Amino acid sequence: MSDQAVVVAVAAYASKAAAERDFRALATAAGGQDRLTAALVEKGADGRLTVDRYHGAAGRPACGPALLGGALVVLAAPLGLLFLIPVVATRTAWAGVGAIVSRLWHELPKGVLRHMSDLVETTQAALVVVGVDRTADEVEPLLAHALTAVVVDLPPFDLDADWSKAIEEAEATGG
Repeated sequence: MSDQAVVVAVAAYASKAAAERDFRALATAAGGQDRLTAALVEKGADGRLTVDRYHGAAGRPACGPALLGGALVVLAAPLGLLFLIPVVATRTAWAGVGAIVSRLWHELPKGVLRHMSDLVETTQAALVVVGVDRTADEVEPLLAHALTAVVVDLPPFDLDADWSKAIEEAEATGG
């Protein structure tokens, strides 16, 4: 596969119900494809963040839950790690997730990343969205009920190549 457009979005909501409306819109827009992943993040009464639900087919390893989990690690590391534990089964797959985290960390402008992270951590409910072969112009209208949203198109890159290279390196070192 060649370079792909990647979009990352975080939308903040006053309530879980408002976030759920946009979550349904995102899931409908994604259909059965693994090109658009989303997590509904909720802040509990104790202040802890949890992933209430997520959408993302597991067709290609570099997409779906691994891609979404990588974005969650970049935005809110403890939440992302807790999300990934049940969906990443092998040490080599963790290497692939590490490649995704590294790519997202380096491609997201740091000021934007801080703003996205603040939205996830300070609002009652948030959506974290990652789309492959999607653009901000396609994703932003799906976040219609958000109080605020930050949607960023990243420079195109080859997720599958990053994933495969990390897996090969992990296997070569006995990972």
